Amino acid sequence: MIIDFKKITWLPCLIILVLTMRMCIALAEMEMPALSYGFLAIELLSFLLMSFLYFKDGIITKYLFFVILYQLLLLVFSILNGTNAKDSFYLGCGCILIVIMMEYYKERLSMILFAFSIAFSICIYMNFFHLITHPHLWLIDENKSLTGYLLGNNYNQMGCRLLCAVAINILCFRLKKFWIINTIPLIIVSVATVAIVRSMTSLTLITLFLVFCFLPSKKLQRTGIISLLVFYVFFQIFVCFNGKGLENNELAVYFIEDVLKKDITFTNRTELWDAAAHAFMQSPIIGYGFVDSDWYFSHMSSAAMGPHNFIYSVLINGGVVLLLVFIAIFILATKKAFTMNDRSTNVLLAATAVLLFMMTMEVYPLSFILLLLSLVYYRPCIDDKPRKDLEQSTIQVS
Repeated sequence: MIIDFKKITWLPCLIILVLTMRMCIALAEMEMPALSYGFLAIELLSFLLMSFLYFKDGIITKYLFFVILYQLLLLVFSILNGTNAKDSFYLGCGCILIVIMMEYYKERLSMILFAFSIAFSICIYMNFFHLITHPHLWLIDENKSLTGYLLGNNYNQMGCRLLCAVAINILCFRLKKFWIINTIPLIIVSVATVAIVRSMTSLTLITLFLVFCFLPSKKLQRTGIISLLVFYVFFQIFVCFNGKGLENNELAVYFIEDVLKKDITFTNRTELWDAAAHAFMQSPIIGYGFVDSDWYFSHMSSAAMGPHNFIYSVLINGGVVLLLVFIAIFILATKKAFTMNDRSTNVLLAATAVLLFMMTMEVYPLSFILLLLSLVYYRPCIDDKPRKDLEQSTIQVS
């Protein structure tokens, strides 16, 4: 008897549940090592199985090729620099698995979408219950220095997980109206979560995303999305890339402190950006590989871990080479979406733009931005308004 894995429902749903739990919940930091290793083992076995099922036909899409290239380069640079190759490998398997799942099940992509929605919802509700039952995490810690949060262990890490959950659930609601029974409670819980822990950046940007989703005009939605992406590029170049030099710019000081009412250092982030720039200049081509907290503290700054900026993180991990590959992934993922004018596509583009802007201030695992970009790329395969005229570019490998 030959098993048709494409018709099986429980297997991809189980894989997505484990994959999402590993992405969202800080199992190791929450002192659940057995569960963490168990989920990792299942994820690696799933990676091997899905890789075999997909690559046995000898064809690969250009998008998946560049995702694999990104992870391979990161792994090679980690080995060359003697940095954290092990965690680079684990992260790479998870990221590649996300794309392979969508590619292999692209004819049933709505099923994959609903599976992600359920998995993310479980994580979000569990985290909210954890917050309510551990009030010291939000009632006592005025300096927001505590760890122990279920989503990412740190309150700053919640935003990307909540945004992805809300975006996927809104997309599911657009596919099946009955999904409103989960979408509305999830939005309320997500907004309440960032409000409780006082993560104002996440609260503001998730609210902005919801505004994008409920704008009455699709043209107005698309204009807002493009405007945010343009603002993101300018903010990255003229604010983040200025580092501590921003504090010497009188116009910037006036705009940020007097108009926006923000700290000119963005809570010491300019120091981290400046340290990241100096580290990048020491190895601009291939970076340092997948570095860990010890590397950050010894090579950058002791004020906080990491550059707190996604682009600087990519440059440190893999230099200009890795950044160019990420730009290629972004272009491949979004170029077809900008030819589609419907609300579901706008939801995914808005989530991507908002997450990118959130990542000017924080470094989230690559898997979250890759998940949104992959949904954007495979948007033509989702059932509500499929585009049969959009053919995916493939590469023959056999």
